[in-house]
Order: sequence, then structure tokens, then C-alpha cells
Amino acid sequence: MPHARRRSLFIANLALVFLAACASPRQPDRFSTPAATLASTARPTIARATSTSTLTPTLPPTATFTPAPTPTIDATPHQACQKPPDDYQRVTIGKQIINARTLWMLQLAQALYRGRGDPLNVVQGSYTDAVAASFGTHAGGGAVDISVRVKDQPAAVLDANEMAELVTALRQASFAAWVRLPGDLSPATATHIHAIAIGDRELSEAARLQLDGPAGYFRGLNGIPPENGGTQPDRYGGPIVCEWMKDFGFHSLP
Repeated sequence: MPHARRRSLFIANLALVFLAACASPRQPDRFSTPAATLASTARPTIARATSTSTLTPTLPPTATFTPAPTPTIDATPHQACQKPPDDYQRVTIGKQIINARTLWMLQLAQALYRGRGDPLNVVQGSYTDAVAASFGTHAGGGAVDISVRVKDQPAAVLDANEMAELVTALRQASFAAWVRLPGDLSPATATHIHAIAIGDRELSEAARLQLDGPAGYFRGLNGIPPENGGTQPDRYGGPIVCEWMKDFGFHSLP
């Protein structure tokens, strides 16, 4: 076959192949996703929980106390129940006058205490008869009233449980101590802690009776005689009796 004829046949066949390829339908790419599939894919819906309730913390009311059991005291040196020194030099704490023995006991209470109050925040000291509602208990030594305000936050007041913890620390430091609430002595009484230094030789007679008198601490009572508001059980259980107190005749009484 002549060379020119073979060339013409090759070109004709090549043209036929090209036309057949253009006429065939295009196959979909096997890695592509049809548009219908994409449109039908729904996004997940996240439901956010809602609540109309409001969480309000419940605090124990200041005027409600549950009697606490008498704690077990570790009477080892440098801890609770140490015997106070016989030092009756007059000293001042803030604007209040007390004796050095009472100050030592308050400092021991501060060392034992771990709460938000301040055993050294004395709002009424000793050797004064300025407050009639105290019925003479502060006229001698060893008597103090302590604030129930939160330390360094004068607008905040300790709750009932925190007051009980402060009372316990004072008792461990050898005070007879109670929280005085409005109405305990008179309706006008502001809430505070009243404390009497056990064994203080300069106690007034009214203060001494708060220890072992008919309404006394060592009898498990609140130290308030009937004529001054009525005797009630101690809100914090029985007294803490340290070994050194027994040598002075102080012990739990019927």
C-alpha cells in the first residue's frame, strides 16, 4: 500500500476515536460527594438546659443554737488547758482595761482558734461598771465581752456555728464563755460573747457566781440568774474542766 494511502487511513481512524470519546457520558469522580448527599446532612442540635430555680445558700440563723457535746481536751503543754500565770498587772487591749492574766488567756485562745473571728477583739473589759445590763460581772478582773464580727471585715458577723467554735477556743483557754443574744439579758442586748476568766482572784462577786453559783458554768447553765433574765441550760454542753482547776475546787457541779 502506498505510503500516502496508509497515512490517510491512520488520520481517519484517529478522528473516529476522538469523536467517540467526546460522545460518551462523563463518569462521576469516585471521590466526589453528590450535591444531594451534602444537602441532606443535618447539623446536630444542642439543647441547652435551662432552670428557673435559684440556689440560695442556707445559713444557720444567728439566734438558733444546737447544744454541742463537751469536747475532749488535749492538756499537753503549750496547748489547751494550760494554767494561767498569776499576773494581775493592769494592761489595755484596744480601749479596754484588763489584767495581764486575762490577756494571756485571750492570746492562748487566739493560738487555739482557727476561725474567722478574733478572740482579742474585746468590746468591754474589766474593772468597769459602765454597762448596767452586765449586773456587776465586769466590776472586777477577769471579765471580757468579745465581738462576734469577722476579723478585718467589720460589716460581717459570724454565723452560729462559727460563734460556737470561738466559744470552744475560749473555754479551752480556761474561760467560762457564752454567746449573749438579744433577749438573753434585755431586748437591746447586742450579740456578743461574754467570758469569765476561771480562777481570777480579782473577780467580782457577780462574776464568781457565774462560775459556781446556782446558774453557774460548772452546773451546765448559762450564768444568768433569774433576776437578770432567767437561768437556761448552756447552749454548748457542759463545762471544760482542766486539771489545774480541780486544785482550786472547780469541777462539774450538780
